[in-house]
Amino acid sequence: MSKVDSCLKDLERYEDLKNEIKESRDELREGQKEILNAVRDKTTEKASSSLPSTTMPACPKIFGRNEYIAMAVSIIMSNTSVRLAILGPGGMGKTSAALCIVHDAQIVSRFDKNIIWVPCEQATSVNLLIELLGKSIIPASSSSSDRLGEIIAKLKASKELYMLLLDNFETPWDIPGQQSEVGDILALLASIPTVSFIITMRAGQPPASGTVEWTNPKLPPLPPLEMKPANEAFLRIAPDAAGDSKLDTLLKELDCVPLAVTLMARLAEAGEQPSELLTQWRSERTKLLDQPDGDRRNSIEVSIKLSLESRLVKSNPDAINLLGAIAVLPAGAALSRIAEICPSIPKWKAALRILRNTALLYDSADQTFVQLLSPIRSYILLHHQLQPALLSDLRKAYFQLANKGWCDPGQAGFIENSKELDAEKVNLETILLQSLTTASASDDGNSQIIQAARDYTWYLNWSLPQTIILEEAITLARASRSDLLPRCLKTLGMMLYKQGMIESSFGSFTEARSEFLLARNNLQAHKCGYWIGECLRRMNRLDEAYSLLKEEREELLQLGDSITANECSSSLGAIFMDQGKYEEAETLLEEARAEFIREKHDQNAYECLRFLADVYINNKQYDKAQSALEEVKERQLRVGDPIGALYCRATLGEVLCEQGSYKEAWSVLEEARIELEKRGLRNQGYFTDSLTWGGRAARMLGKYEEAISRLEEAKALYSASGNIAWVNWCSRELDMVRKAQESMERTA
Repeated sequence: MSKVDSCLKDLERYEDLKNEIKESRDELREGQKEILNAVRDKTTEKASSSLPSTTMPACPKIFGRNEYIAMAVSIIMSNTSVRLAILGPGGMGKTSAALCIVHDAQIVSRFDKNIIWVPCEQATSVNLLIELLGKSIIPASSSSSDRLGEIIAKLKASKELYMLLLDNFETPWDIPGQQSEVGDILALLASIPTVSFIITMRAGQPPASGTVEWTNPKLPPLPPLEMKPANEAFLRIAPDAAGDSKLDTLLKELDCVPLAVTLMARLAEAGEQPSELLTQWRSERTKLLDQPDGDRRNSIEVSIKLSLESRLVKSNPDAINLLGAIAVLPAGAALSRIAEICPSIPKWKAALRILRNTALLYDSADQTFVQLLSPIRSYILLHHQLQPALLSDLRKAYFQLANKGWCDPGQAGFIENSKELDAEKVNLETILLQSLTTASASDDGNSQIIQAARDYTWYLNWSLPQTIILEEAITLARASRSDLLPRCLKTLGMMLYKQGMIESSFGSFTEARSEFLLARNNLQAHKCGYWIGECLRRMNRLDEAYSLLKEEREELLQLGDSITANECSSSLGAIFMDQGKYEEAETLLEEARAEFIREKHDQNAYECLRFLADVYINNKQYDKAQSALEEVKERQLRVGDPIGALYCRATLGEVLCEQGSYKEAWSVLEEARIELEKRGLRNQGYFTDSLTWGGRAARMLGKYEEAISRLEEAKALYSASGNIAWVNWCSRELDMVRKAQESMERTA
């Protein structure tokens, strides 16, 4: 045999061997397929045998959902068939609302025995979803190889109306790689004219919107409860909690989420009072509402965890990071600011879509913020703390926003900046306080935190003066020996002065001046000297004030600060007024005002005009005083200084009293009193003025009880400040009120 023949023989044997291997491989594949089918059939058979009961649950007792249920019933009764989705985060009571809808008498009358419960929580595959539908719709066993076809055929053949309630539909919808098949099943059901269905789902949008035409109007996502029904739901479980003053606060901190309310009520039922539970909630958060059985219906943590472990959330790591950033902000994140606060999440819009679709957050009523419900926020803060780098970015963005607070009414950008700061007030205060209280003395970024705290506090000076954040900044500035300490002390003095806390203000300015002198900053030290003089004036130490202000005016002029020097002149004019030297006061105040106008310092110029109004009042030039006060008030409102406008209203009330317009005076003074108290300005002299002249107006109008109330309160405030002259004035007014009361009683 030649070599060629031998090679041909080998080639033939190789081809035969290759064919044998192919046949064996095909046989092996067939065998594997049979085994897999057998396993799948066995698994499905086993899963089918353990599928949940499809017996319709009873109608639950729920609170605060009457309007929602009525809306759904109305939609159903107005259409031949409907496709409705009840959406929202876990624990919102979607299943309970759906059950109430299908148990409604009108729905029962329409669909009779064909209201079918399909609990989808265990439908972890398309086959299991089909088996659940089959168990619900065709209870009898069937050997059909096309179970879905059999279900659809039965529904199409029936002339009766069907209502399917597909509960917890997020489970099948979240099956990896099978979303289109699940959507096709919904589309098949939707194509049958006699079939209606309602799904409940942890989501922000209905599923399969491309293949299923959802009925309009769509049901809105299920919201939290209002306070009254949340209270009723709690007390139904724990009636002994009625009357506890902290119950409403507890419910508010739970955002009235039904599951959280129910679980908290069960703890109260066991004997704990809402006031105790509130303390525990603030400490333990969602751990307090966690139950060991792992059932989402008994654990707020399990309920939230299910949403966080959904396929959508897991598919995008940015989703958890964005959720963590938003959780840090108690008021939620402004949509316009997310790119700024999360610069390391460039694709934040995709992450936001996922969080909306899984109902882990919601949009504010005005669509400008995205927010988290309290239980979800608490869970995220507890279990998914924001990475340090992301937290640093977020804080930096809010520090830059806080810096916009260092601006005065009338200056460029003040009103726009104030609107920005107003919208972020809760977030800013949270970030600033957390940053200040967690910083250590050696941290590099302390100056940035302290500056932001000072600037933000100054913004509060014009709307709702409060110094908590600035005081924390001063504590950190002392500990870190920051060169910002004297500036913070000076700002604190100005804030305390605005609140009428003159002695505390005096102390802050005195310390600030000492610190500036140590730093060899003579100009700022003399600026503090002006404020010390002004405090001495308000403390009625007029001679000391006069001497210091004259001295500081000269020093400031030599240092080239004509504005603060002119402020000294304005205060000297006020001293003349306090001394009853009205002609000298008017001359000096007019000169100071003219200088401020020349320097284009409108705020100071109008402050002088307000002082001049007091001079006009003392000279009984009431029309002139009223005109000046109206001018100042309108300007302060226009430039964004509502407190300055309130001061004018309080003084206008006095003018109206002096003019005999008591009805108008009472209205003006009451408005000023209420608003000043709301803004924490009870220590301000203008608040006491509103009480004093309000008492006079009330007496003249025959409102004797109101008159006594206002005058007694004013008298106590004057007494506390040592102003004996006005204590005596109030006493005389009170005597006249009581005599008028006695006279009226005798006449009656």
